[in-house]
Amino acid sequence: MNKKDFFDGIAPQWEKEHRLQKETARLAQLVRLIPLSRGQQVLDVGCGPGRLVPFIRDAIGEKGLILESDFSAEMLKIGKRKYYCPPLFFVQADAQILPLKNDLFDIVICFALFPHIPDKLRALREFRRVLKPGGPLFVCHPMSREELNKFHAQVKGPVTEDFLPDCEEMDFLFSSSGFHGLFIRDEPSLYIASALA
Repeated sequence: MNKKDFFDGIAPQWEKEHRLQKETARLAQLVRLIPLSRGQQVLDVGCGPGRLVPFIRDAIGEKGLILESDFSAEMLKIGKRKYYCPPLFFVQADAQILPLKNDLFDIVICFALFPHIPDKLRALREFRRVLKPGGPLFVCHPMSREELNKFHAQVKGPVTEDFLPDCEEMDFLFSSSGFHGLFIRDEPSLYIASALA
């Protein structure tokens, strides 16, 4: 089983689990740590079923644009059924090969995706390419690096060895892809790595 089939298969159950009130509160808190503002154009890459959509929309307002991108068609189907708040678009795409023009977005959010990307350097170069100059990228998780890596190690299937790199490797990946000013916040129930294009 490949990763695409894996995520297509878990989409319904994953969505059910993440609709819990506790999870909603955690996501709202996480998005508040990202400096979103009115009218921004936001790429939510690896969006899954669109869990961040309502929180991003609240922050950027009706004039802001959200592009939800994921390689799992089943995840995107759930998101499309749940949300209608244009301008909001759903695109099936691999984070390593984004079918998007250069310099489109004010901000890129990579939530709960980064460990699953096979070629992280290639994906980071794509994120930088679609960001406007000086735009920020946020790689985030509702767990610490240690918590996340332990969790993935216990999951059966193709994500068992999908780990979040340590600070040294993250610094290498970000700098090699043209990002600067990397800042990492790693604590219980929260991981955020941010840098500027």
